[in-house]
Amino acid sequence: MALQKALFKVVGMYCTTCKPIVEKQLKGKDAVKKIDIDFMTDSVTVEYDASAISREEIKEMLENSGYKFVRVSM
Repeated sequence: MALQKALFKVVGMYCTTCKPIVEKQLKGKDAVKKIDIDFMTDSVTVEYDASAISREEIKEMLENSGYKFVRVSM
């Protein structure tokens, strides 16, 4: 298992109601190990198994929750 982290800058997350919407897209995915959502910095940090899922796949799942991601780093 090759754990990595990716930081996704998000547009449109304004309150704690957004957190379960974003988490729902990733929960149940064995490759996703940890999700941290920070409303102050408009970001989502995901720790994941890079051998099982890519950053692009995570980004697509997050976009399905209705938010626009403007940058991916880490």
